[in-house]
Amino acid sequence: MLLDTGTPASAGPRIGRPMLLALVACVVLAALSLLVPSAPTYDPWAWIIWGREITQLDLDTVTGPSWKPLPVFFTTLFAPLGSIAPELWVLVARAGALLAMVFAFRLGRRLGGTVLAGAAAVGALAIAPWWLRNAMLANSEGLMVACVFGGIDRHLAGRRGEAFAWFLGAALLRPEAWPFFGLYGLWLAWAHRDRLVLVAAGFASLPVLWLLPELWGSGNLFRAAERAQQPRADSAAFAPNPVRVVLDNATAMLPWPAWIGLLVALVVLAAHRRAWAPRAPQEARLAVGGLIAVALTWIALVAYMTSDGFSGNQRYLVTPIALLCIAAAAGLGWGARRLRVPDAGAAGLVAAVAAFLLLISPALPELRKNWDSLMYQGELHTQLEDLVAEAGGRAPLLACGTPVTGDFLVPALAWQLGVHAEQVELESAPGTVIFRVHTNPGSRAVPPLTGVEDVPVRTLGSTRDWRIVAACG
Repeated sequence: MLLDTGTPASAGPRIGRPMLLALVACVVLAALSLLVPSAPTYDPWAWIIWGREITQLDLDTVTGPSWKPLPVFFTTLFAPLGSIAPELWVLVARAGALLAMVFAFRLGRRLGGTVLAGAAAVGALAIAPWWLRNAMLANSEGLMVACVFGGIDRHLAGRRGEAFAWFLGAALLRPEAWPFFGLYGLWLAWAHRDRLVLVAAGFASLPVLWLLPELWGSGNLFRAAERAQQPRADSAAFAPNPVRVVLDNATAMLPWPAWIGLLVALVVLAAHRRAWAPRAPQEARLAVGGLIAVALTWIALVAYMTSDGFSGNQRYLVTPIALLCIAAAAGLGWGARRLRVPDAGAAGLVAAVAAFLLLISPALPELRKNWDSLMYQGELHTQLEDLVAEAGGRAPLLACGTPVTGDFLVPALAWQLGVHAEQVELESAPGTVIFRVHTNPGSRAVPPLTGVEDVPVRTLGSTRDWRIVAACG
């Protein structure tokens, strides 16, 4: 393997007390983040609903996003806890994003050889608007990056079985991870025969956990793949040149300081190894070269899939861009060592803090804009819960008629009303209860009342951004 350092599978330290304390800190910070208006976005709401339906032995995946085994594992565990299940998934998703930043620091410091490199790795993620947004909206990208970084961390520590388990977690989150997971598993089974059963079990779990729930919920083993090829109208798949759009998105997602570090890393990798050996050991250079190769291959895979009709969402690029951020942090660390930037004691701490502030300062306006948007989305869902209660609860609303709302609020409304997502419609009509909403500040309320102009309507409840209109007589 490109990242193999020749360390025996049984060697290297286990994750120790500092890492366990960091994990606890991630959970605590994620819990504290729930004090601000918080809510999942479209896909996570579907996972939360599916968790509830599994506990009720009534899984329905006919509509909604593609199936994701690992998130639904968590939401199924949380479902018996009732109304707090959504908050628990939000906590897990945000804790996963924070854990990814912990692993980013560990990898940056290990590969770059300095605390400064670790701080740069964390800073590169912190200043990326897509990182904050996905974490706050409870998407699985933070958890995905945590699994990939965790696997790399454990591999470099010689804990190959633990690394395989982390990579399995990634393979249960995104199908783009399957080729890399498969290659790692094949190498592990070949290099360490005592891991053959572990690898076989991991491989066998993929079709079972990805396909069989879809067969139960929709009657179609491959519904998730078919859904992934039904992108939105603004998807990169419909662009004249989908590959170019994906590459442009990837370029835009990499924070500007990371470009500098990545350039340094490439120069070091291309240079004669003796010139940089004291500052960039062979193990680190091999690992960074491997990270860059995997990231570029991953981006190429997303580009190819997009050209073949898959949606090409920017979220699919988060993991490879995060890998490039680690490679860039290592490059910055190597450069800092070449320039003899202090790395120990108070001077090193000051240098690390200064580097972090330098990275994050230019991004603050965009981060603030993102934050305001996230708070608005969180408030929308708080208002919806209050609105349903104000209108008398789910029973009278469902007795009145079929619920209708805007596209991206369907699973949120389905959760509040305790119904399947496919029981929520998108178009107003006689005999419906219409949940109209301003999805963004100042936007036109959706869905429109087209279709109920000739029937009596009445307002059952309203908030700042929501209004329930009954067209059920």
